[in-house]
Amino acid sequence: MAAAPGPGTAEVRRVELDLKGLSCGACARRVEKAPNRIDGVRASVDFGARVATVEAAPGIAVSALCAAVHKAGYGAAERSEGAGGNDDCAEPQQLSPLRALIVAATLLLRWLMSSWHAR
Repeated sequence: MAAAPGPGTAEVRRVELDLKGLSCGACARRVEKAPNRIDGVRASVDFGARVATVEAAPGIAVSALCAAVHKAGYGAAERSEGAGGNDDCAEPQQLSPLRALIVAATLLLRWLMSSWHAR
């Protein structure tokens, strides 16, 4: 959001939304377009952090922003004050055991199938 400030910049508030369901850059662009269709809203999405930064007029409710993202087919919730920093690093660690189990099961299945076909 490197645009020059406009005449109503003092009346704009900044909201950050945690996003769910993004799997590619095209998803991020779709999510970015959804709130931008609302008058008085400018949104940008950080695909890596799964966060939308929205500048909105004070009369626009966060629920309206989330509804626009939901309508586009993705999840959104207002980012809490304590979110960010170390909390973002914790999520992949929680998924790591599940990923390890999936990889181990896949390798075991491939080994069993190759052993079965060798007979």
